Amino acid sequence: MDVGMVEFVGLIKVDIIRGTDLAVRDVMSSDPYVMIILGHQSMKTKVIKNTLNPIWNERLMLSIPDPVPPLKVLVFDKDTFTSDDRMGEAEVDIQPLISAAREYQSSIITESTQICTFLASENSILAKDSIISIVGGKVEQEIALRLQNVEHGELEIKLECVPLNQ
Repeated sequence: MDVGMVEFVGLIKVDIIRGTDLAVRDVMSSDPYVMIILGHQSMKTKVIKNTLNPIWNERLMLSIPDPVPPLKVLVFDKDTFTSDDRMGEAEVDIQPLISAAREYQSSIITESTQICTFLASENSILAKDSIISIVGGKVEQEIALRLQNVEHGELEIKLECVPLNQ
């Protein structure tokens, strides 16, 4: 596969806020961390020891390639002597956030304004409604993800898109 020259359309800031009710992968608890993947790039949070309700409050940043792939979010349990255990995953379509950021990047809206809402449903990865909004001149999306391929668990993240000037 020839990666060649990759065009980038902007940056995405991913705030990994917290996990809730994550699955047990060690004897009584887990040592969770989050990995995000966008195209050929990946980043990880720090490991939070011995908890099923970790609070990271950690910002990760990736370049957004064109065409825009989904943002993959994976939660793992850190193990010392064996390979890390999966604790769930989700894929987030970031195209609506990028479109909103492009549309509003030159706007002079200073007050917080909701742009659009994605409704949670029993069959979606959203644990609650997700809103794209302008906050302090920045286009952001808060997302509560219902982790997939795992017994239970949720992950709260916040995305901010910084488009490159076209």
